[in-house]
Amino acid sequence: MKTRLRKIIVNDTEYLYLVKDQYHPGTETNTLTVKIFLIGQKQTPLVINFMTRDHYIVGQPLKSGVELMNTITNVTENINLNEPKYIRQLIIVGQKNGWTGNNVIELQSGISYLLQLGFETDQLL
Repeated sequence: MKTRLRKIIVNDTEYLYLVKDQYHPGTETNTLTVKIFLIGQKQTPLVINFMTRDHYIVGQPLKSGVELMNTITNVTENINLNEPKYIRQLIIVGQKNGWTGNNVIELQSGISYLLQLGFETDQLL
């Protein structure tokens, strides 16, 4: 059976992560969840939920790709959370927010993480 966990190395530390989404019928919303584990620490993941509008054609916009303006760089980026470069950024923000990989941390707001990275998120809500 194929594992859904993917590996990524950030600052010489190895992590496993998965990206999944769930549609919520009747609400027209979709939750994309990113779970990140420090290797060997499956009990203390960084869990980030991105609650967004569901797009009737492409589904979860952060999984299929959505254009968001970054106010820090003044560049519009196509954000697709299946790309490792965004997982790397989420790990770094998680560490700034107190996650070490060995500690339990409350469920994190993905929209808050995107805002911390400088992205405008109005079109996701």
